[in-house]
Amino acid sequence: MTVPGDDLHADLEGGWCLPPPAPREALHTRSIVCRSFRRDDGMLDIDARFIDTRPFAYDSEFRGHCPPGSALHHMQLRLTVDRERRIHALASAMPGTPYSGCAEVNPNFQRLLGLSVDRGFRKELRERLGGSEGCTHMLALLEAMAAASVQAFASNAHAPRRAGQAEPVRIWRLEALVDTCWSYRSDGPVMQRLKSR
Repeated sequence: MTVPGDDLHADLEGGWCLPPPAPREALHTRSIVCRSFRRDDGMLDIDARFIDTRPFAYDSEFRGHCPPGSALHHMQLRLTVDRERRIHALASAMPGTPYSGCAEVNPNFQRLLGLSVDRGFRKELRERLGGSEGCTHMLALLEAMAAASVQAFASNAHAPRRAGQAEPVRIWRLEALVDTCWSYRSDGPVMQRLKSR
């Protein structure tokens, strides 16, 4: 499914605003992509993938010969979250892993059902899936998804609605934003404008 704006995330060479680099050669690319969708039942799906590639061929003790651009890590998750940001369903897949047994951890991710992706998510995630009970890369992906869920709910509040669709949930509170970043500093122009509403 292609949606407007996807091209901004697909072009690895365009769109960079950094100063020109010193002479260099490519070694590794990691991409984490999170996409959010409003379901007909009012819940939100957040689909995400984590991919690591190397632009050159190499030999792996565990996977044999790996051609240029093959995925060292290719992991995917879908979280279905309700209006309170609780996980109702979770699907996971690992089409590319460094070791053949990595995907055996997939059933463990079901331990997250019922958990809120709100405050405290990172701590609870580590308690349920830390160490040998989880996967470092999937935990990084889950943390990115929790952060993306904030924008998913914000986008849902602005998205056009069909007749009969539930009103959106507004998940942020002004007091929770104060001093969380430069733009939300308590004495800055953004916060002053938001407080004056």
